[in-house]
Amino acid sequence: MTQTTPMLPTTRDRPIDPAVLTRARSEGFTELQARVIAARVPASTSSLRDHIAPSARLLDSPELLPDIDVAAGALADAVMDPSMHLAGVFDHDADGANAGAVFLLALTEYFGVPRDRIVLLQSHRQREGYGVSDAFVERIINDLPRPCLIATGDQGSSDEPRLARLKAAGFCTVVTDHHGVEGKGPPSALACVNPAREDSRFPDPLIAGVHVMWLTMCAVRQQLIRRGHLPEDAPTLAPLLAWSAVGTTADAVSLARSRNNRAVIRYGLRLINNSKRAPWQAMRKVMKLESYFSTKDISHGVGPRINARGRMADPLASLQFLTTTDEDQADYLAALLDSENEARKVVERTMTAVAMDIASVQAQAGMPAVVVHLPDGHSGVHGITASRIVEAFGRPTCCLSPKQGHPGILTGSLRTVPGVHVRKALAAVATANPGLLLSYGGHAGAGGTALAEADLVRFQDAFCEAVAAQIDPSRLMPITWSDGPLGRAPDMSVIEELDALEPYGREFEPAAFTDRFVVEQVKPVGDGSHLKLQLRSNYGSHSAIWFRAMTPGGRVPAGVGQEVLATYQLAANHFRGRTTVDIQVQAAQVIQ
Repeated sequence: MTQTTPMLPTTRDRPIDPAVLTRARSEGFTELQARVIAARVPASTSSLRDHIAPSARLLDSPELLPDIDVAAGALADAVMDPSMHLAGVFDHDADGANAGAVFLLALTEYFGVPRDRIVLLQSHRQREGYGVSDAFVERIINDLPRPCLIATGDQGSSDEPRLARLKAAGFCTVVTDHHGVEGKGPPSALACVNPAREDSRFPDPLIAGVHVMWLTMCAVRQQLIRRGHLPEDAPTLAPLLAWSAVGTTADAVSLARSRNNRAVIRYGLRLINNSKRAPWQAMRKVMKLESYFSTKDISHGVGPRINARGRMADPLASLQFLTTTDEDQADYLAALLDSENEARKVVERTMTAVAMDIASVQAQAGMPAVVVHLPDGHSGVHGITASRIVEAFGRPTCCLSPKQGHPGILTGSLRTVPGVHVRKALAAVATANPGLLLSYGGHAGAGGTALAEADLVRFQDAFCEAVAAQIDPSRLMPITWSDGPLGRAPDMSVIEELDALEPYGREFEPAAFTDRFVVEQVKPVGDGSHLKLQLRSNYGSHSAIWFRAMTPGGRVPAGVGQEVLATYQLAANHFRGRTTVDIQVQAAQVIQ
C-alpha cells in the first residue's frame, strides 16, 4: 500500500459583495456580522433580516407544490376510509426517517388515524440499496396489507419502473421527494410532489425531503377541514417542524439560498429546546449536552446517530426512536443509535485510510474526479468516506464497494465540490453511456449509483469527463475558506455575534478567521490524529484543537515556539457549568 501524500489546502478569503455589505450595515447588523453575510448571501436577496432570521410565517405555501391537490386528496380519502391502510415508504437516512416521523405523527396525533392502519417501511441500505429499488419493492409487495395507499418520503422521483410494479400489484403511490426528477416525475405514481420539478411553481427547490412531507401533510389537514372531518380550529402541524428541522439540518441542504430551510431550522430548534418529548430528552442524555441544542449539535450529533442506524443495519429503529413517547424506550433506542454510531466510526476509519491511499494517486495524477473501489468496503459508510476525500483533495468523489447479495454489482455514494452538480454529472454519464449505470439519483451535493464491476474503468473515465465538462480541472484543489483576520480577541462576545446568524450549514458555513499565533504547547490527543494546542496571540493565550491534523505516517505539523498562520473557527465549550472559548484550527502553516 502506498502512503498517502496529503495535498496542502489553499487558504482563500471569501469574496465579499460590497453591495450586500452596505445593505447589511444599513439593516443594523454589526460589522462582523455584515462581513459574514456579505460573503455568503446572494445579492438578489430582498430583505437580509427576513432571510437570515426568517419567521416560520414566511414559509412558502404547500399550494404552490406540483400535484399537491391530487396527493392531499388521495391521502385525505385514505384517512377517512376506515378500511384503507396507509403505508409510508422512506429513505434510510435522517431526512427519510424524519419524513416518516412527520407522516406518522400527523396521521395519529392530528388526524386521528388508528396506529394499526399505518405501516412504515424504510429501505435497507446494504440489502436493498438506494431509492425504491427492486429489492425494496419485493418487500413492499409482500409486507403491505390491502387495500393500501403508499406515500413515499425522500425518494421515488426516479423510480418509475419500480412504481409501475407497485401499480400492477394494486397499490396507488403518492411520491413526496426533493431529489432531481425528469419531467413531471414517474407516470405510474398518482402524484409526484417535488419542488425540483421543472413545472413546479413552488419558489424554493432547495428544501429537504422531510419538509416536502410536512407541507404535504399540511395540505391534507386543509382537505380534512374542508370536508368536515376535522374542525375549523384543528391544531396546525407547526409542532412537527421539530422533526423537519432535524431532517433539514442532517441532509445538508442550502442555508444561503433557501429562506425556507433557515426558517424551518430556527423554529424547529426552538421547539426541540422547549420540548419534553422523549426523543429529544434521551438524545440530550446520550450526547451529554449541558446547554441548548444548536444547529451543530443536530448536524454533528443527532443527525449522525440517526444516520448511523441506516448505514449499519435496519434503519427502522431510528424512526421508532423519533416517534416514541415512552421515556425508557427512548433511552434504550438512543443508546442503540449511539452504539451504532461508534461502530460506524470504526468502519469509517479503516475504510478512509485505505481510500485515501487510492485517492492520493489519482489526485496527484491530476484526475478531475476520484473514483475509489473498495472490495472490502461497507456501503453504509461510502458517503462519509467520499466526504473525507473531497476535503483532503478538493475533487468530486465516488466511493464504491460490492452490493450485498448481488455478486458483480457495485454500489456507490458521491460527494462533490462547489461548481460540480452530482446528479447532472451522473445524468451526463448515463446519457453518453447507455446501460452503464444500473441506477442513479441525487441532487446538487450528493448522489448514489450502481453499476457492474466489469464497467468500473469505463465509469471512472466517463465520470471524470462529466466533471471536467462542468469545471476547469485546474481549479480543483482543497481549499480552506477564510473571512480574513478577526481583528479582536477571540472571546464569547464574538461567538454571541456569530450565533445570532444561526443556522450555519451548507453554503452558509460558520465563520473562519486567519491570524498569526505562536505555538506554546502541542500534543496528540484522541486516536493520535488530533492535536491539542496552546496558542498565543496579541490578545493572550488560547486553547485550541486541530482535528485530523496528523496524516497517516505524518509528523506534527507545527512545534513549540514556531509562529503559524492559522485559519480557525471559534466554539463555546460548556463543561460542568463553565463556558470557555476554543479555537478549532482548520489549517495552519509555519511562518519561516
